[in-house]
Amino acid sequence: MDLSQVRFERAINLIYDTLDDRASWRSVLECLHEAVGGRAVHLLAFDARHGTLSFSDGANMAPQIDLEYIQKYQFIDPRVALLRSAWPDTWLHCDEHFDEAFVAGDPFYQGFLIPHGARYLSICKLVENSEATVMLAFLRRPGEGSLPPDALAFLDRLRPHMERAARMGLARFVYSAQALVGHALVDRLRQPVMLLTTEGDVVLANEAARRLLGATSLAQLDGRRLVLPQAYHRPFLEQCAALEHQMRSGEADGRDCRTLHMRSGPGEAPDVLYGFFSLLVPERTMGSFGLRPLVMLFFYHPGSAQEIDSALLTAAFGLSHAESRVAALLADGVPLKGIADALGVQYDTVRKQLVSIYQKTATNRQPELVRLLMNLPASAVRRALREPSPCAGPGTG
Repeated sequence: MDLSQVRFERAINLIYDTLDDRASWRSVLECLHEAVGGRAVHLLAFDARHGTLSFSDGANMAPQIDLEYIQKYQFIDPRVALLRSAWPDTWLHCDEHFDEAFVAGDPFYQGFLIPHGARYLSICKLVENSEATVMLAFLRRPGEGSLPPDALAFLDRLRPHMERAARMGLARFVYSAQALVGHALVDRLRQPVMLLTTEGDVVLANEAARRLLGATSLAQLDGRRLVLPQAYHRPFLEQCAALEHQMRSGEADGRDCRTLHMRSGPGEAPDVLYGFFSLLVPERTMGSFGLRPLVMLFFYHPGSAQEIDSALLTAAFGLSHAESRVAALLADGVPLKGIADALGVQYDTVRKQLVSIYQKTATNRQPELVRLLMNLPASAVRRALREPSPCAGPGTG
């Protein structure tokens, strides 16, 4: 830990930098993480008007972990109700409310938090009013316990400044198109990703997606609009519009993942592009993705991708980050008991995750699952080349 006066003064300067640049909150969180140590620091906000998670960022938190929590695990997090009822200006420590017996049997801890190296949470509210609730959380590893008294004293000296900066910049923590464009989560993913309206207007394309546009003729931008070959463009937009209609009419909850298989004209080496897309529903994603649902489109291009990453596994099969790690260890020949020991979770948790992996990948036995994983993404590309229709139906995700 570094709780020196020099560190304190640096943190103060960074806190007030956030008034001019929202991205500076990341620097604040990184400074605090360097000061107090632990697993990670997390800043999150709930939009009071819509009652949903509207902001999420942190230090030492991988983007896939952040996205996984936003899209799935916030809904089974047993701490959320406790946090929302906590008093402002006080610290809440989760180990005072959830003992080891609870943790050993809880799917949030066993399926998400502990596999990511976290167990203990110390959190306080920076803002709570009719617009938003902004919380600052410190995650610590198993065996570390909650924040020690000297770290809490250091943070309590900083807290009035953080509260003031959060209140003055509160508009940056609630629903807005500006918050979406400025948010760096999607841009940090290695997989090419675009966020689009259901009409095909690009709201955000990450760096990997921008590189992809220079490597293939099958996806281009015309201003802010995504342009696909004529045979694929209209069916893609029709499926996007159908997803939004189903969501708004209550026929679906936005969790469907569809596939898009494209190839150039005949030739010895046709260009191929493989995509997965699903709807981002405001009630199920962070508020900075906008009130209207957006389409999240993942691409795989064999001519430019170096390796498949967990984002593509999530898009293709709906595997969580923890399930992806279990699948990878299985592919390496590690038995289930060894996987449980390696990830620090219960054996029964790994067994349940394996059952979920089988269901999501439509496999029944470990050898079949391993063959599937070892052949991705080549197997996906081969299926795309054989697929006669430009846009397939719902995927396995």
